[in-house]
Amino acid sequence: MSLLFLAGESDADEEFYASCAEKITSRAFQRIPLRNRKGSGVESVRKQMRNGLKMARAAAHGQESVAFIAAMDNDRAPHPENEARPPVGTGLDRALLVGHEADSPERLGWMQAVVEEVLTSDRSKWPLDVALALPVEMIESWIVRVLCDACPQPMPHFSRSDSQGVREYYAQSVGGCPPQWKDLAEAEHAALEHREDRRFTKREFYEYVMSRLDADALAKRSLSFRMFKEWLEHWTT
Repeated sequence: MSLLFLAGESDADEEFYASCAEKITSRAFQRIPLRNRKGSGVESVRKQMRNGLKMARAAAHGQESVAFIAAMDNDRAPHPENEARPPVGTGLDRALLVGHEADSPERLGWMQAVVEEVLTSDRSKWPLDVALALPVEMIESWIVRVLCDACPQPMPHFSRSDSQGVREYYAQSVGGCPPQWKDLAEAEHAALEHREDRRFTKREFYEYVMSRLDADALAKRSLSFRMFKEWLEHWTT
C-alpha cells in the first residue's frame, strides 16, 4: 500500500482529495495528514508544503511507493478557469474585487516552484508521485458540479453571499447577489439530510459526493479539476 502525504486546509478536504486519488488511480493509500499549517495564507502553505515534501521524500527512500498531494483554494487568485470569458458572464471580473484580491498573485506557479525546490525541476528524478489541487474558487465548486446537472448562473466566485466584499462585487448586478459556492454546497448537504432523514457530518457528506463523482465528466466542466486529474493520471502504479 502506498503512503499518501496530504497538505490540505481541513481533515474533510484532505479526505476528499485522497478519495479522488484512489478513484482516479485505482490505488489504495495509507493516508498521512500533515498538521502543521497555521492559517491559510500563502506563507503558511509554502511552509507546510516544504515540510511535507521533505517528509515524503525521506519516506520514499525506504518505502516502495510514496505520494504527496498539496491543496489550496484558489480564492479569486488569477487562474485560467476564472479568467474564461465565453460564455459571457462566466469569467471573474478582477476590476470589481477588493484591492488585495484584485492584486492577488497567481498561485499554481509558486506551488509548482516549491515542489521543484524540494524535488528538483527534473520530474523524471522525483522519488515520489505529486499532485497539486487548486479548485476554482474553492472545493465547494467541485462538489456542486458533481451533484448538480447544470452550473449555477451567474457563476459564483465567493464562499458566501453575506459579506461586504461580495455585496460590493454584485452591487451593479440585476437581482443582487446570488448564492455563492458554500451556500450552494450547504443547500445540497441539507437536501441530502432531508431525503435520508438523518444528519450527515461533513466527512459523510463528502463520502456521498465521492460516490457520485464521475471524474471525466467533472473534468469537462471544471478546468481546475481537470488539471488536478492530469497530475494524478501521471502517477506510477
